[in-house]
Order: sequence, then C-alpha cells, then structure tokens
Amino acid sequence: MKVAVYYNNHDVRIEDRPVPEPGPGEMLVQTRACGVCVADTMEWYLVPRAPLTLGHEPTGVVLKLGAGTNGFREGDRVFVHHHVPCLICEYCRQGNFTMCSTFKSTHIKPGGFAEYFLASASHVERDTLLLPDGLSFDVGTLIEPLACVIHAIRKANVRAGDRVVLIGTGAMGLMFVQALRFWGVRKLVVYEVLEWRQQKAREFGADCVLTPLEDPQAEAERARKVLGGGGADKVIIAAKDLRAMELGMRLANRGATVLFFATPQPDESIPLFPSYLFFNELQLAASYSADHLDTRTALDLLTAGAVDGEALITHRFPVEDLSEAILQTAGRQHCLKSVIQFP
Repeated sequence: MKVAVYYNNHDVRIEDRPVPEPGPGEMLVQTRACGVCVADTMEWYLVPRAPLTLGHEPTGVVLKLGAGTNGFREGDRVFVHHHVPCLICEYCRQGNFTMCSTFKSTHIKPGGFAEYFLASASHVERDTLLLPDGLSFDVGTLIEPLACVIHAIRKANVRAGDRVVLIGTGAMGLMFVQALRFWGVRKLVVYEVLEWRQQKAREFGADCVLTPLEDPQAEAERARKVLGGGGADKVIIAAKDLRAMELGMRLANRGATVLFFATPQPDESIPLFPSYLFFNELQLAASYSADHLDTRTALDLLTAGAVDGEALITHRFPVEDLSEAILQTAGRQHCLKSVIQFP
C-alpha cells in the first residue's frame, strides 16, 4: 500500500508497505479521503518527530474485521477519530477526555495519509462512526475539525443570546461562524484581515465582518458600539497571530470568557496583566482537540446541513501531492480546506 511519509513541509515521500492485518477487536479501513489540518503544516512541532505518517481526519470503507470485532460490517462507510480516551482515569471521570493520557497516546496506524489504516479495538469501540449515505467521504473528513470547534464552544460555555467576537476566518473560523449560529448566537462580530476571507465569512452567515483598527483601544470602542453594552460576552481567537490574541483580550466585556483556539509556537508570548483580569473578572480558557461526544455532534451538524461541509472544501489532491496540499494549507492564498483523496 502507498504510505505518505513526512519529513518536512517540502519533503513528503511515498513508500510502499504491506497492508496490515487487523488483530482481535480491530478494523482495517481502506482510506477514501483525509483532510489536511493546519497542524499538519507546523514544522516546529512535526520535524523533530519526523519521519512520520500524518493524517488524523480520515474516512473510508471497512475492508476487514479482526476476531471479535462488533458493531460494524465489511463495506461500512466510516469515520475514525484518531484519539480515544480511556474513560476511567481522573481526567475522564471529570469529563476532561482530551487530557486523558490514553487519548494523547492513541493513534490510527500508520495514519490517514495511507491507502489503508488500522483502527484499534479502543478506536472501534469508542469513536468510529458510520457515515450516512448522503454524506460524502470528503465532507466526512470535516467531522474531526468541526468537533474541535464544538469542543471550543462548549469550553467557552457559549449560550444562546451571547454577544460573541470571533477572530480569524480560515476553515475553522468559518465552521465557528456556522456552529455559533446553530448555538443561538445572533450578535456576532468577526475580525479578519484578508479581503477574500472576509467575503467568505459573509457567505457563511457572518453579518458583521471587520478589519481591525490599528489602535486596539479604538477597536474596543467600536466593538462595544456594534455589540452593545460593554463588549463581547465570549471572545474566540481562532488565529495564531499574537496581535489577534492581544486584541481579543481588549474586546472582552467584564465577566467575559476569552478562549484561545489556535496554537502559537512554544516560545511566543503575549503580555498578561493579572490586575486587569482581577478587576474585570475575565476568564481565560483554551481548547485542545475534541472528544467522542463532540464528534457525534459534528456528524449531526454536517448531516443536517447546519454546517455546509462541501462549501468549505476548496482543494483536492492525490496522496502523491501531499506536500503541495500542505503548502497550500500553510499559505494564505484562496484555500480553505484541502482533502487528500484515494481511489
């Protein structure tokens, strides 16, 4: 089988490996599509661990079941989540499934950028989902990233009627626009610096899309006028630019929650003034990955059309062109979501 092996963004090599055999409780999936995530472009994170096979947004067809594997049949169309929790550790008992050590250490093998992959017994049992007939393999790859968006909305405790600021409208940001509307948010201000992405945000349902002013204080005053009251009840920062993070802190109302969604590099930082947090009772939150509850909600939203998955996919590539897909995703040209397709 063909397996894409990542060395860096410019160097992805196709290797030929034996098709693996599923063990007890396992599942062999023939990959049909796998999305390219921004995380697949982060060389500072990936290169020290290279060579490795990426791909954590796969869909495919069940080709073979190991002994004792229940709940699925050969030929089933499935999505498999790459991480699964143990469900019994202290983090899982508290509902913090993405902090579970098992969650962080489990992976599909060798990865979604291969013609076939193995799902362990834990994957099969806890977070493998049947795709409805009307949902394509390509759109099914959006289950995982949309689940991350849903996880963030839950972490921020967004409620119907909240005034929300969203900074950043890449593919994830546009999923936020649609999911927040599903959540009952009617006052939403979106910030984006690229004109073509601003237009996309409007197409996906954002009524107020702004280019931030150079003066953060002036921008905060403008946001208060648009939103009413003292500003945003919830601020979601879906951009890894440090200036976006600093701006997000300024746009929050007293008692608001500011959620950091995008990942800057480990040595990057922003100034933080505890007295400002104290007197304004700001809550800072962050969101990492998604759990088995989020993936099910994501599948429901895509199936119902509450999130337009097909409109988010702008580029499709064969696995041989994975490097090009990664570079396209890392760039700031007219690309939202890239999907690797397998025959």
